[in-house]
Amino acid sequence: MDIESSCPYCGELMTLLIDVTAGRRQSYVEDCWVCCRPITVQVTVHSRDDVDIELRSADE
Repeated sequence: MDIESSCPYCGELMTLLIDVTAGRRQSYVEDCWVCCRPITVQVTVHSRDDVDIELRSADE
């Protein structure tokens, strides 16, 4: 599933590929494609079509 969100550092829109089969709660670090800073991605899968994500900067 593709989800669009904004980088918490630079605000650039980015598309994240979420694997809904990898578990109900997921957490991983991905670098912003524009500013290259690390973003903590937290995913909660409610159903195959209902996913919540939260992006956090390293200093949050």
